[in-house]
Amino acid sequence: MPRLYFDANASAPPHPEAVEAVRRAMAEDWANPTSTHREGQRARHRLEEARREIAASLGVAPGELVFCASATEALHLLIRGLQPALGDRPAAVFPGEHSACLNPLRDWSRVSWLPELPADCAAVVQMAANNETGILYGMPPVLDAVRIKDGCQAWGKVAVDLSDCDAAVFSGHKMGGPRGAALLWMRPGLPWEALMEGPQERRRRGGTEDLPAILGLAAATRHLTERQSANAELASLRDAFETEITSWNRDIEVIGGGSPRLPNTTCALFRGRNGEALHASLDLAGFAVSTGSACHSGAVKPSHAITTLGYSLDDARSVLRFSMLPDAQPGEVEALVAAIKRLT
Repeated sequence: MPRLYFDANASAPPHPEAVEAVRRAMAEDWANPTSTHREGQRARHRLEEARREIAASLGVAPGELVFCASATEALHLLIRGLQPALGDRPAAVFPGEHSACLNPLRDWSRVSWLPELPADCAAVVQMAANNETGILYGMPPVLDAVRIKDGCQAWGKVAVDLSDCDAAVFSGHKMGGPRGAALLWMRPGLPWEALMEGPQERRRRGGTEDLPAILGLAAATRHLTERQSANAELASLRDAFETEITSWNRDIEVIGGGSPRLPNTTCALFRGRNGEALHASLDLAGFAVSTGSACHSGAVKPSHAITTLGYSLDDARSVLRFSMLPDAQPGEVEALVAAIKRLT
């Protein structure tokens, strides 16, 4: 039996058109975009062409985008670049945010947990979709604060609204693009200081742009509508999967099951079971799943995204995440259900 992949939230396979774009760029567009000769200017043209295409897919101006190597880098650049201008005023963040966002916030003198909003709040950081539970979140109403949206898990799975925020971060390899390409978007006039000096990206992020990865990302954005059109069918598959496993074993609970969620994501609590052991058993049986965030895999400490929802540490150690690809098939889900019934 071929292996079946249910870990799309960790990384999705690149779209074939994105793979071809990367291959072609490495063969033909390898020159440095900052060079002034003809080869360099061809690379520059291709870079700005990709920027316009990606910006159009998000409904923003091309000049507002900064290409980064990863969403972690983009979040660090954004949050640490805002801090000098915002001073000692506190930031507010969802406690279940990804560590890539929580880590740079350690530099702030004061951080509050949403839904609490301090009167002098300087910045609000909110994920559009939780990477582990799939729960969707809206930006809280804020006044006189920079509103930052972590759109990494939402992009490519659901529509992302940027009208309620001032800055956002997106990851390419979560939505069918290659690793090595991520986006930082900022409204003009944001009080922000660049941390990596250099002439690239309008002096906002130094370092030669990874043109093959960026062109691959642009190719992947052409299929965003195609990926999102599968949402209704994907949500039906997810619901059927959850009904099968929870009706079979009442010790299995779907975390966030009553909330609006990503159509592809199930976060299941196997109460009384060791999540790592079950994960290993499913892997040996041919199923790629996750114990939560890919950045937490192998960590002794249970995921904070689960414990902040009120679950115990033991419960958090019993959680598995199943995140389907856009083209997931009913037969694949049925095989996963059968494996879970056999192993639990």
